[in-house]
Amino acid sequence: MKILLNFSNLKIGGGLQVAHSFLYGLKDEKKHEFCVVLSEVLYDQIILNSFDSKRFQFHKYQKKITLKSVLLGKDDFLNVLEQGFKPTVVFSLFGPTYWRPKSKHIVGFAKPQYIYRDSPFFYGMSIKSKFFLKFKEVLHLRDFQKNADILISENKDVSLRLGKIFSKKEIFTVSNYYNQVFDHPENWDETINLPPFKGISLLTLSANYPHKNLKIIPQVLKALQEIDADLKFRFIVTLKDLPDYLISEAIVNVGQVRIEQCPHLYNQVNAVFIPTLLECFTATYPEAMRMGKPILTSDLPFARGICGSSAIFFDPLNPEDIARKIVDLSSNENLHSHLVKDGFDQLKNFDNYLDRTKKYLEIITS
Repeated sequence: MKILLNFSNLKIGGGLQVAHSFLYGLKDEKKHEFCVVLSEVLYDQIILNSFDSKRFQFHKYQKKITLKSVLLGKDDFLNVLEQGFKPTVVFSLFGPTYWRPKSKHIVGFAKPQYIYRDSPFFYGMSIKSKFFLKFKEVLHLRDFQKNADILISENKDVSLRLGKIFSKKEIFTVSNYYNQVFDHPENWDETINLPPFKGISLLTLSANYPHKNLKIIPQVLKALQEIDADLKFRFIVTLKDLPDYLISEAIVNVGQVRIEQCPHLYNQVNAVFIPTLLECFTATYPEAMRMGKPILTSDLPFARGICGSSAIFFDPLNPEDIARKIVDLSSNENLHSHLVKDGFDQLKNFDNYLDRTKKYLEIITS
């Protein structure tokens, strides 16, 4: 079978990790021929000559949103590529794609803001912001409706909710997982080394999307100082640009990191801090479990569903509650050990990267 893999719209965030993992999981697949469209960022993370050139052809292309693509689902580059390759099926890892191929189109869905309307993410949002979000929702859901034949989500609850929106579409669930590089220390990039620090280091491995709730960090730092000024904490973030509100001696920005750099970064911290307000799934949870790091995260249904008993949960809008939970963890070795053990056990409930590749391929080829 000839399969076109469309990763042209991936720029930042967890989608890059999933694409990287899935693509490397296909390296030994002998039955099919792949035409792979890589975004500019993803192109720099793939070793192209490690793939069999008889079965894989790669193209570098960053998808741009134009009036033509939004209204008509047409993209000159992708249309020409499809016409030349003549795939049986097209798989776009995540939408919206703003493209309607002639072949059957399978698209991944990871837009939790359109299905979890009771999230605290919406609390206090201005009328202007709500209007803009509603406009994007209409645009994006229209794109999934018109341009996708089959949808895939990373969470069973998300799939159920999608079924109510897209009642006539087939919807599958394939859970996320950590990248296979975490199981191969020989491939870890250890060039990012944190400054020496006598205290507790908390890692937030995330892009600065509004729903990631990183703006809460300065308030948490203030609350920690009020609990005990002698306690030493720092937050490690991985942002391309550090916003003014995160400029602090207690916040270290290491910049955007490559997948190979993540394991060594986890090894240098005490815990993982995830104050997110909305998710379908985030690979940071299984990554932290794999690296034996306790998780501090939002007390919301999606987080409890993914983490089970392997995390400490807090009110993501209450810096005092967050600070108390951080202090509790830092002073309780038994709790730390318990969370790490439960994290390793929780990993067994997910599709690992081999399972994920197999499930994606089964959906694509069926």
